[in-house]
Amino acid sequence: MKSREPQSWKGFTILELMITLSITAVLLTLGIPAFHEYSLEQNMNAAVSSLQNDLLYGRSQAIYQDTQVIACPGSPSNGCTDSTDWSAGWVVFSDANTDRQHQDDEALLRHTQALQHILVHSSVGRTNIRFYPNGSAPGSNASFSLCGLGGPEKARKLVISNLGRIRRDEPENLDPIHCP
Repeated sequence: MKSREPQSWKGFTILELMITLSITAVLLTLGIPAFHEYSLEQNMNAAVSSLQNDLLYGRSQAIYQDTQVIACPGSPSNGCTDSTDWSAGWVVFSDANTDRQHQDDEALLRHTQALQHILVHSSVGRTNIRFYPNGSAPGSNASFSLCGLGGPEKARKLVISNLGRIRRDEPENLDPIHCP
């Protein structure tokens, strides 16, 4: 007859399980806020890049096509809105007849839909940006304030000069209505 060997149990003890759960809780407590901040930062960077790239593309197409190009808040179906609020999206199109409104026979160059949790406002009086065939953007300098859930300290700003140069700038003295 064979003698029976003692049975060995494999697994975790309650103490080991409690220590593992405690370490996991501490890591999650530290990691979730950091991930949330990172997510807000990436969302803002994507919004700024999207607007800047669409404006740069519109300017380059005005030069390339030797025509006037308009960037304005709105949608392809409803056209340009007469507002400084670009948060619901914007369109960039060739404006062959120079009326600053998109018609079916004019090329739609870009369309961006509403941005999640980002408010975008252009400077007062600049409801659209017009690029001439020489790349300039006539009128006063235009600026865009982009504000997200991070508040005014995490806001961004784009500035367009009369020459059509588009640059990122530090947001100073943001209107609290546009950046709560």
